[in-house]
This record gives sequence, structure tokens and C-alpha cells, in this order.
Amino acid sequence: MNDLHRANDDAALYAFWRGRRVAMTGASGFVGHHLALLLRSFGADVIALVRASSRVDKLQAAGVQCVTASLADAASLAGPSAGCEFFFHLAGAVDFDGDWQRFHKVNVIGTENVVQAARLAGVPRFVHTSSIVAVGASARPVPLDETAVWNLEPLRIPYVTTKRRAEELALAAAGRGLDVVVVNPGCVLGPGDFAHSAFGTLCKRFWRRRIPFYFGGGSNYVDVRDVARAHLLAAMHGRSGTRYLLGGHNLTAHAFFAALGRTAERPIVRVRLPNALAGAIAWIEKHFLTQDGARAYLTPAQTKLLDWYFFFDSAKARRELGFTTVPLAQTLLDAHAFWMKRKTCQTSGLERQCA
Repeated sequence: MNDLHRANDDAALYAFWRGRRVAMTGASGFVGHHLALLLRSFGADVIALVRASSRVDKLQAAGVQCVTASLADAASLAGPSAGCEFFFHLAGAVDFDGDWQRFHKVNVIGTENVVQAARLAGVPRFVHTSSIVAVGASARPVPLDETAVWNLEPLRIPYVTTKRRAEELALAAAGRGLDVVVVNPGCVLGPGDFAHSAFGTLCKRFWRRRIPFYFGGGSNYVDVRDVARAHLLAAMHGRSGTRYLLGGHNLTAHAFFAALGRTAERPIVRVRLPNALAGAIAWIEKHFLTQDGARAYLTPAQTKLLDWYFFFDSAKARRELGFTTVPLAQTLLDAHAFWMKRKTCQTSGLERQCA
């Protein structure tokens, strides 16, 4: 999208969203943070339903109204949402550990409660943020679209399975009268990753020379700012009961790490390892290397995904929503600048001022 088209699009978004009252979960997460600030920039009144432990200083500074609520309590979500025209549900457990109970509680039961809250509050339109893992994957580097048959349940990965179940719940609600649109982002990258997302952390670790090797497979990578913008477009133009893939660039693991390397300030050595070694490396890390509270470099669940290609075609979102994406090189440059700035802040002891 050129500058003129972007300016015209911004004007249309401002005209639509100005003064509209919007409720959302997940505003303290990576995509949610960008979405909340984007809504505010277009003049919307945003009510963020957040956990008591969430950091909300940046949201509040932007004029977002933050209300403590729980995914386990539909009433606590419904009350503040009354009078809203849109409800964006982005909250969820997003990692690859093996805690089935936690993932089911947050992703499945939580979605049930949020859907119920939207009904109780009388919110006309509901946008559910799903994932490409709820769509499926291919054994070959062939792009899939929204019609793909989900084939990942046999892997028995808590995050993957519960994201699929949550999406099914949301779409089922559309069949019972609630106006629901589902969006399925790819692997989200970009600046402003204060939540330390999974793929943002991967990029950070690579650029700080902590990931000397990689495996096979491939995935789809998309800019967080494009995904946030697409949420607005889905709310405005998406057809009820429909899912939209928000993908950017399909890359093999080799091509992705090469792109990360080109973005770095100096060369970074990396080695391709056979996928067959991944299980042993994940076991060693789990038992000997991972520090308490730190995100694992490689979990047993992730090793099950290395043979798959999460390649997708977002033609439907481009055609029906007006979805666009920026070049991957720009996304990585901006993400690199963000993470290197944070490294400088940590080194100088000024991390809080840079947060």
C-alpha cells in the first residue's frame, strides 16, 4: 500500500471508528496492545478487560479504559461491555508447554465465557482471534486457505488443539444468532513486543546470538501492525460465521533465519540440524537448561511441528477485507531496532524507562 492509499484508508477508518465504544480482551498482549492503540488513534472508546496482574501503563497513557475482569467469570466481562458495538476477543494462553488443564481453562472455557459475556452485554459484533494452527498444515511447502481440513489433532499439542476448539465455539455461536467473525493470524512479528511473544523472543534470541542452529519445516510470518489493522477491517467488512487468514510471507526455516541474519548488524553463524535431533535437544533443555520462569528455546510439543509447513494464502482476506501487508524486510528491521533498543536499556539499567 502506497502512502496515498494508506492516508485514504486511515481517513476511512477514522470516519468509521471515531466515537465507537469497543470492548476487548488480550489488550496487554502483543497483537492486543497494537490493536488497542490503533483503535484509540482512530478515535474509538476502548474498554480493555484485563487481569489484575496485567501491566496497563501504556494502555492507560493512550486513553484506554482498563477494567479488571476474569475469563473465568462471564459476568465480570459482560458488565463493562454493556453499550459496546464491538467485542474483540484476543486473550489466550499462547505457548507450547504441556499443561492441558491450563490451556483448556483459558482458551476453551475462557472463550465460552467471553461469548456468553458478549451475549449478556448485547454487543452486536464479535471478532475472535484464532491462529493458523487452527487451520491445519501441510507435509509439503504448499499454501493452504480457509477451506483446509484440520489435520493436527493427532499431534496432541495443548495450544494447537485448544485454539481449534475455541474457534469452533466462536463459529458455533455465529450459528446461534451472534454476529461472529474469526481471524487467523500467521506468526506475528514486529516492534512494540512488550509482551515478549513467542516469535518475537525467537528473533531476539537469534539477534543476540543465542540460537546457533535451526531445523526444517516452514511457516507464515506477518507484521503485527498489519494484523491489528486487519482486525478493524474484519469488524467492518467480515461476513458473519466466516474465518479469514491473516498471513504475510511463506518461508522455510532456512529462508526465515537467513532473513533474520540479513537484518542483523553483523553476520550470525547458524547451522541446520536434522529434525530427528530435536526431541533429544528439547529433553536436555527441559531437564538441565531451562531456568525457572524463562520461555523454553524448544519444547517437546514444538518438536512435533518441525516436519510441517504452515504456508497459507490470504487472498480471501485481501479480496473481502482489503487486507494488505508490508515487506518482511521492513518488519524485521523494525523488530530488530525494538529489541536492540531494549538490550541497550537493559545493559544501561534503564529498562523501565525504555519499556
